[in-house]
Amino acid sequence: MNKNKVRIIKQIESRLSDNIKDIYREQLEHKLDKVSYQLFEQTLVITLDGIITSSEKLLKDYDRLDLAKQVRKTIDSIINPQIKEIIEEVLDVNVVDYLSDTTIDNNMTGAIAVFEFKPKEVGDKDKV
Repeated sequence: MNKNKVRIIKQIESRLSDNIKDIYREQLEHKLDKVSYQLFEQTLVITLDGIITSSEKLLKDYDRLDLAKQVRKTIDSIINPQIKEIIEEVLDVNVVDYLSDTTIDNNMTGAIAVFEFKPKEVGDKDKV
């Protein structure tokens, strides 16, 4: 992979991480530990570590796991569309499917964003 592509990928990852972390910090007053990515031709796989808020942790610690899961499900239903928008904006793609699941016990979320197929145009061989 040439240096320019590596630089572009690192910039994309940085923008995605910053924007996703901003959502959690601004809307939930929560700091994520780590955001990781694996980009494929039409798919982006994301892992968010340190996802569980202090409220969810408190509920879990006091044997209210069902309520903690309900809170997480509600949070995800609000946050996931925003993450999808960030992906579309940063990667300049149309996300046709966004799948995610959070495990409270492991304190992480895994997500897969599937992009709309766009055939490369002649002369686009150098685009990321």
